[in-house]
Amino acid sequence: PTTPLTLPTYAFQHQRYWLERKISGKAPGGGNQFGHPLLDSKVELAGGEGVLFSGRVSAQAHPWLEAYAVLDAPVLPAAALVDLVVRAGDELGANALTAFTVHAPLVLARTVSTEIQLVFAGAGEPGTHAFTLYARPAEADAPWTTYAEGVLATDTAPHAAPADSDGGGGSEVELANELLPEAVRYGLHPALLEAALRAVELAGAVAPAGAGTFAVPAAWQDVRLHASGATSVRVGWQPLGERAVAVRLTDAVGAPVLTIGRVAFDDVPAERFAAGGAAALPLYREEWGAADLSPAEEPLRWADLGTGEATGTGYAVLAEAAEAIAAGAPVDALRVWVRAGADADVLDALHTRTGEVLALVQEYLADERLAAVPLAVVTHGTEAAGPAGSGAVGAAVRGLLRSAQAEAPGRIFLFDVLDGERGTGGERDPGRLDALFSAVIAAGEPQAAVHGGGIRLPRLRRETSGAAGSAGAGTGWDASGTVLITGGTGALGSLVARHLVAEHGVRQLLLLSRRGPAAPGAGDLVAELAQAGATATVVAADAGDRAALAAALESVPAGHPLTAVVHAAGVLDNALIADLTPRSLAEVLASKADAAWHLHELTKDLPLSAFVLFSSTAGVIGGPGQANHATADAFVDALAELRGAHGLPATAIGWGLWDADDIGGGVNAGLADASRKRYLKEGFRFLAARDGLALLDAALAGGRPRLVAVPLDVAAMRAGGQVPELFRDLVRVPGRPGAANVAEAGAAGGAQTLGTRLAALSGEEREQLVLDLVREEIAAVLGHAGAHEVGAERAFQDLGFDSLTAVDLRNRLMARTGLRLPSTLVFDHPSPKELGLHLLGRMDLGDGPGNASALDALERLEATLLGSGDRRDEEARSAVASRLQALLARLTEEEPGDDGAADIADAIGSASADDLFAFIDNQLGRSAN
Repeated sequence: PTTPLTLPTYAFQHQRYWLERKISGKAPGGGNQFGHPLLDSKVELAGGEGVLFSGRVSAQAHPWLEAYAVLDAPVLPAAALVDLVVRAGDELGANALTAFTVHAPLVLARTVSTEIQLVFAGAGEPGTHAFTLYARPAEADAPWTTYAEGVLATDTAPHAAPADSDGGGGSEVELANELLPEAVRYGLHPALLEAALRAVELAGAVAPAGAGTFAVPAAWQDVRLHASGATSVRVGWQPLGERAVAVRLTDAVGAPVLTIGRVAFDDVPAERFAAGGAAALPLYREEWGAADLSPAEEPLRWADLGTGEATGTGYAVLAEAAEAIAAGAPVDALRVWVRAGADADVLDALHTRTGEVLALVQEYLADERLAAVPLAVVTHGTEAAGPAGSGAVGAAVRGLLRSAQAEAPGRIFLFDVLDGERGTGGERDPGRLDALFSAVIAAGEPQAAVHGGGIRLPRLRRETSGAAGSAGAGTGWDASGTVLITGGTGALGSLVARHLVAEHGVRQLLLLSRRGPAAPGAGDLVAELAQAGATATVVAADAGDRAALAAALESVPAGHPLTAVVHAAGVLDNALIADLTPRSLAEVLASKADAAWHLHELTKDLPLSAFVLFSSTAGVIGGPGQANHATADAFVDALAELRGAHGLPATAIGWGLWDADDIGGGVNAGLADASRKRYLKEGFRFLAARDGLALLDAALAGGRPRLVAVPLDVAAMRAGGQVPELFRDLVRVPGRPGAANVAEAGAAGGAQTLGTRLAALSGEEREQLVLDLVREEIAAVLGHAGAHEVGAERAFQDLGFDSLTAVDLRNRLMARTGLRLPSTLVFDHPSPKELGLHLLGRMDLGDGPGNASALDALERLEATLLGSGDRRDEEARSAVASRLQALLARLTEEEPGDDGAADIADAIGSASADDLFAFIDNQLGRSAN
């Protein structure tokens, strides 16, 4: 289905709607574009070092590739590679593909496109061109992988094609009707060449593939294209051993279309396709690295809340601090110290501490007296203390606060301090600690750790210890036992269950869900798994209830003991910080965090081969409206590190958003269209089922306890200019803002630019400028093509705003105006026009354009009058003089007490046109002077 288009509001409003370009990418800088569907550009490398061809390909852009899917993975077939190499040969004047070897199947990702580079080396033997073909996921800045190599040559000698009489032939293949228009864009459409090769296989000309493998035409020799654009061919062949043939394709009158001197087939194991190849998206890990930040020379003036850790001014409660600050207390920033405490029960501590911090943050954000006072929250050894990650409760607090940061940018900062070093002189020095914290806030870093007397910052980095293509490595699944999956009948749980049965040979499954066998689709899932040879038992149990979980574990048959756990259960209950209730927080924690802890305690003495915890990127990145989920996910991630530090199996994966259509539902099934567009625009992509499962296997193969699995669109994230700090080692941005983003380089800079523009305008012009700004930001939030699609008086509710998009708009407008704005902004001012008037009223611009702006305008008028030909036109001179006299009269009416102005007015009022122009020359002065 196509995206609905918004109709113009009146007949003469124009917007271009271009047809979607089917070729898959853009030419790089300096590239010459040409019309092959798989190669977009050609670049001649400097110094005669060679030629580079590049392009992008995806199953979405080329739907015919779905016909060549292997194990549900779309593959760019060897025939397509041959055609693009031959097309490149045309550019180089080489007509013969003398040798071509495919090293690995080029499997395409469903989530992102695949980038291809065909690189020809510099000068070699006369008339020959050696090349290498590389590919990688296009939007992930992944390393390049070599997929094929070969040699093109220029050969004018006649080609001795294989004769049909020496082998077989007679088969005719033709292109599908829907592909006929594409034929002229290829030398020989890959679908037609693939069909011809399949005809050769079906005729028995080559030995069939072995068990568990697929036959791939891997080694090609002496390939020549004689005619292009064919839509049907007759296939002839000559066997050259058990696994090789010579092939001749001819048209309807017997003229040669393509000849292959020899093509040999290799057996490729099935796992080479399932592994992902170029489709293998990367996993990421969070690392804390030393920052180039020195203690602030003039630290902020700090006030601590509570009494346990105060290093200077202190207040018992937030309200007391707010009252003092409002009364003029010298406080620049507030700080609160959070300890997990010595509670014997980890879950009691989890619920208590997170509840306390939620209440504190809600109070802080609601108090307008603190709008300009940042809040620093300090935990102890929770995030960066090393691999143990023992501060799971503190990690949960930080997860909650990361979501609060997303809703209120620039107001909340997170710090972590190592307990073990507090007595060594670094962090213990209150003055130095104040200066370090101040430096982090000045740098705009939302979170940092102060360890060893220095600052460390978190960044995501590509994980290299296990790749999604590492099939055959230890996967952590023991097929002889039972695998427990919480949320086992949900979209993710059932997806994992099918994967374990189909790909890892698991035969015993215990699927937990709150509704048990009564859950929608449970019966069909059990039947499907049974048909695949597995026994699945569905049990009604809430994993957050320790007793119920223990009872479910006791039902595991002794003959198939528990060997692995997958915790995929969770409850969806999004809410902004201001609206989040203790009950909602507790329910989400129970389903995710409590359940994970119960699973840990009940199985820690069992010889498990895998303990997999599904969390989300909310626990690492945060996100507006996701505070409860971020809290639970951060706890789960820290639990995995705790298990890993004690030698227990553990793999926590922070998933990005899954493609609900591809996995058959899930928590994203009801995601609003505006939210989807915003997610994509921010540089993230949705996870397809196949890609996610490959990442699951890779995560277990790598062995790290905590990883992040989110497909990135680096180009989109970079284009947005506002790259989250956590991604800045992955997404490099220019040191200068793009032209379109200059006004948004920062809140202060944006506000100054806007203020300067507004100061020079009249009242009506100011209203229009602010309204245009509001409509531009609304269009960006909702994913519209432009501000013209946003009605000025249309209600925000009718435009599709919800609490999350309202916060997004509020944050954008704060960046543009420099104003402190409440999260209820769009609900308090229910249309773009009303909101624009409110923003304009909040700005201190005076009653009209300032004196400097008025003088600038007068100077422009002076230059116009003195440089105009009308000065020599008596009638025009008189008209101008009359206007000037009237204008001066209006100005002097506003200053009745100014005798000097009145005298000038009298003089001008009785002046002739010549006198007026002489006055301009002599009294005001020319612009040039």
